[in-house]
Amino acid sequence: MLGFVIGIFIGEIIGVFTMCLCRATSEADKCMDSTDSEE
Repeated sequence: MLGFVIGIFIGEIIGVFTMCLCRATSEADKCMDSTDSEE
């Protein structure tokens, strides 16, 4: 049971980390697009 709880906890951490990573890359792409349009 303890391993199951720990597995869920680690899964949530990985999920949140992946979501933040995807959000950061999408924002970086927007910044890249805005700089390209200015040139």
